[in-house]
Amino acid sequence: MNDNKEFVLTGIVMKRLLSGEQTGGQFCLFENKSGGNTRTPIHVHAKDDETIYIIEGELTAVIDGQPRRLTAGESVFLRRGIPHQLVNISGRPAKYILIGTPALFDRFLEEGGRQVGPDEVAGPPTAKEIERLREAAPRFGIVLLSDWPAPSR
Repeated sequence: MNDNKEFVLTGIVMKRLLSGEQTGGQFCLFENKSGGNTRTPIHVHAKDDETIYIIEGELTAVIDGQPRRLTAGESVFLRRGIPHQLVNISGRPAKYILIGTPALFDRFLEEGGRQVGPDEVAGPPTAKEIERLREAAPRFGIVLLSDWPAPSR
């Protein structure tokens, strides 16, 4: 069973391809799309790791303060306990795979993000979306170390 639900978090549309429920908690798998002007807050995962693989476009992964530009075909492993941030300020869309190990990120996304409606275009996070993210993060061992640009009105 694959529900392929789409969520939005920090302006990034995240399509769930495999949930933790489907993998026995081993991992979760997402196809993410950034419209070209997105930035996650700097954050640390205490209980899970992330692997990113760029399908198209480019992202900058800021890992422990060090930027690393990633383009199509490149990947990066974001180990738990290390502050990181994903940034796309290229003005061009990017598509990438995110694998969370073990599967915690999918449950965080259900609580901290919101489900995207049909034909909805994601914009900058609203004040309500930022508050939902801040409330959910500690329950999944995620510490937010920074904010991101002001919410839209």
